[in-house]
Amino acid sequence: MQHRNRRRTMPFAASLAAIVGLGIVMATSLPTKGEESRLVGGSLRDVLERLELPDLEGEMLRLSSFLDRGPVILDFWATWCKPCLQAMPELQQLYEDLSPRGLQVVAINEDGPRNAAKVKPFLKSHGYDFPVVLDLNREAQRQLQALALPTTLVLDPQGVVLHSSFGYRPGEYEKLRALLEPHLDAELDE
Repeated sequence: MQHRNRRRTMPFAASLAAIVGLGIVMATSLPTKGEESRLVGGSLRDVLERLELPDLEGEMLRLSSFLDRGPVILDFWATWCKPCLQAMPELQQLYEDLSPRGLQVVAINEDGPRNAAKVKPFLKSHGYDFPVVLDLNREAQRQLQALALPTTLVLDPQGVVLHSSFGYRPGEYEKLRALLEPHLDAELDE
C-alpha cells in the first residue's frame, strides 16, 4: 500500500517542482519595477509605421503619425491594473502641461476585446482626455516589448527611445518632464 502511495506522490512532487521552477524562470525573465528596457537608444519608427490600432471611436490610427507632432509618450495600461491607475493622473498632468509645446501622449489600452467597452466610460469618469487606442490583439504590446503593465516609452520626434520603464513610481512626472524638455517647443507665454 505504501509503495502505491509513494508512486502517486512522486509524480505530484515532480510536477510541483516543475511548476515552481517554471515560475522562477518566468519571474526572472520579467522586468523589475522601474527597470530600463533594452529599447532605450534604438528607434521604433519602423515598428510604429506598421502598427495601426483603433481609437475609442473605431478609427484606425497609425502610431507613427504621432511622431510628426513632437515627442511621444506611449503608455501601456489596463483598467484592472492598479499601478496603471496610479500613474494615470501624472500622465494626464504631463499631457495638460506639455501638449501645447508639442508633447503627444498615447495611452495603449490592454483590456482586450471583451472589456473594450469599459474603457471610454472609465476615461470620461476620471477626466482623462489624452488619446487612447485599443490593442485588442496585443500586437503593439508584443512588438514594443511591453512586458508588464504599466509600461511607459518616451520617444523623441524621430522615434528614438529616450526612456522606458515598467511599473509605477510616484513622482515620475518630474523625471519625464526633465527628459522631454529639450525635445519640446519653447515655453509658451502665459
